[in-house]
Amino acid sequence: MLVVASKKGNQRLETPEERLAAAEAAMLVFFWEPYEWQERSINVVRRKTTAAAIAPNKIGKTGFGSCIVCSWALGYEPWNYVEPESEGSICVGGVWYRESSLGIKPPVNIIITGEDWKLHLGRVLVPELKKWAPQGFYTTKKNEQGVEYYWEWNNGSTFTLMSYTQADDLFESFRAQGAWEDEPPPKSKHIALSRGLLLDNGKTLMTMTPIKEAWVLDDIVLSGRKDIGIIDGLMITDNPDLLESDMKVLRGFALTKEQIDEYFDLLFYEDKAKDKPVSDKGHAAEMYLEKNAPENQHEGISKLKILKFIKDIDPSDVHARVFGRFRALVGRVIKEFDENIHKIKPFEVPTNWPVVPMIDFHLSTPQAISYWTVNRQDINYLIAETWKNYSANEIADDIIRKMKFYGWDIKDVFIDPLSKGDTAYMRNALGADIRDTYSILEERLGEHDITLHVASKDKNAGIKNIEEWMKGPNGMPTCYLFDDCDRHFYEIARWVFDDDGKPSKDGSDHFMENWYRFTLTGTKFEDYQIRPLPHREVSVGAGSWMGA
Repeated sequence: MLVVASKKGNQRLETPEERLAAAEAAMLVFFWEPYEWQERSINVVRRKTTAAAIAPNKIGKTGFGSCIVCSWALGYEPWNYVEPESEGSICVGGVWYRESSLGIKPPVNIIITGEDWKLHLGRVLVPELKKWAPQGFYTTKKNEQGVEYYWEWNNGSTFTLMSYTQADDLFESFRAQGAWEDEPPPKSKHIALSRGLLLDNGKTLMTMTPIKEAWVLDDIVLSGRKDIGIIDGLMITDNPDLLESDMKVLRGFALTKEQIDEYFDLLFYEDKAKDKPVSDKGHAAEMYLEKNAPENQHEGISKLKILKFIKDIDPSDVHARVFGRFRALVGRVIKEFDENIHKIKPFEVPTNWPVVPMIDFHLSTPQAISYWTVNRQDINYLIAETWKNYSANEIADDIIRKMKFYGWDIKDVFIDPLSKGDTAYMRNALGADIRDTYSILEERLGEHDITLHVASKDKNAGIKNIEEWMKGPNGMPTCYLFDDCDRHFYEIARWVFDDDGKPSKDGSDHFMENWYRFTLTGTKFEDYQIRPLPHREVSVGAGSWMGA
């Protein structure tokens, strides 16, 4: 008979089911089944030095962080059973597991940070860690606040819990191999922790709802650094258990799929077409259910967990707590972009693929030149970018130089219509009678049999084309971007709809203009025509083989 300790005192477990449930609870991390977003995040942690999960509330980010740091301490992923010959496999007690995403053998020192001792660390992080960490694998020590701040594992690994209320110099005093920052830290704390991880090439996991610490947006999320991986695009429904709980209630109202979809649209959006989050605390969604659900079932509306959550939070926080977005990025124009899918390593472009430079011309800022190509399967690739203060002749030089150096097949170039009207500005500035940019480019490119065109400005159609390229037929994208085109990724993250529902023009849209205009060029891969050999008359006279 098994006896276990609980909050209610020692309990005798009589049945096999009770004993099995108790054993699972004591070793819960071994039984973890990651959600889809969590599985995707683990892959990011494996590949990057810093991984930031920018997430809404209620989708399991603290449980995710707890399981990850437990695996770091153990040196393997206890939930991830693999074959002996699998990549990164480790044998523990005769069982083969995947090595931890930290990639460093124990013992390792892990720093775990939170906002304060009593509420965040004491009431959220410690209980969650103890829920997942296998019982009997570690011992703990409490600090003067009564929080179990130091954990020593049987294999020598350690957890040290720290609060953002502590002095910066305390964060600089550690040499560690891993850090988990739950909720965004002050910038000074993050930098100090990074120094402590440097010597051992340690890793940082950040799990946060983007309410505080605005520095994270520019320095982490939008930095474009190759060593940082971002997990975003998440919303509260990415918790499948929470979603299924509400779906069960909604199906009980005998609603159709279309009615359920309309309910969720009203629950989440004030204007879905403009991607504008709801601001009425779920009022319209609740009224919709009262209208369409049987009256004798209206009491069941109170069982809808997501509706209650939205009713309880400030409307100004919906963007962060429901959609996991920074306020500055609400209403992103190209919301389908996923750097884990659409961002790829550069490769050598075949010389028979058509390459089309797109120019967004400026009078007083750097010129934006994008180089796009398409293969025979109609897959489009951004292969290069130029972002420099160039004159018309220098723009032409950039295109011609790339054509000759890389052997690219450039026959057409498209430019912003502004280039045909820049002479008035230049005359006012310089007091000279000069040629416009379009004419100069047309002449220079024409010397190399390249035709210059004025690009289309049908922005709405172009943006719809980009959306279709991102998703592709049957879920297979038809557009990819080389990962060294940093300015494009900078603009993708910052290109949002303004208050009038139009793509903003705030200096973060130059290459985006090129992108949508390229979709309107209709560029397709065309095989070179194989011309037949000229007709030859075969003589049958003397001396020919036929007359021999």
